[in-house]
Amino acid sequence: MKIHNTDFDQLKIIEFGFFRDERGLLLKPWISSDLKDLFGSNAETYITSSEEGTIRGLHFQKGNSSQKKYVSCLEGTILDISVDLRRESATYGRVFTRTLQAMDGFGVLIPEGFAHGIFAFRKSTVISFSNNSYSPAEEGGILWSSIDELSDLPVRVISDKDKNLPSLDKVLSCK
Repeated sequence: MKIHNTDFDQLKIIEFGFFRDERGLLLKPWISSDLKDLFGSNAETYITSSEEGTIRGLHFQKGNSSQKKYVSCLEGTILDISVDLRRESATYGRVFTRTLQAMDGFGVLIPEGFAHGIFAFRKSTVISFSNNSYSPAEEGGILWSSIDELSDLPVRVISDKDKNLPSLDKVLSCK
């Protein structure tokens, strides 16, 4: 595994093991010895499948339920989206995006204190790891369309829950 820094403190691009031969492809997205110091323990692993044009999020967990996430694309192509909600951070309120493609050998490690979402450019399957269990009572979110950098996304599918999230400006003014 290779760990690449970004302009966002603690937000990393993970380049993981990947082996190709005549049989196909083998990926190793999670190697505990390489990730434990950055990530800690893995409390939940989940897989989501999204139709083309779907946006999921942007969601975050508050307080003691705050989560680190590690995301990789297994099928399709996604835009992985993170918004820094850490007041003390030099990148507070800024948006980080990274395109991830099926089995490309890359993932994004998102620290606690970020809102996160994905946009599926085509039918996509994503695997996500979280260091803390999901707590519905501690969930917050940001309306994707309130973020200038995302305004050109051709969103066709969004949940009712995500349609009614507050704007980025409102979330930042409450934190």
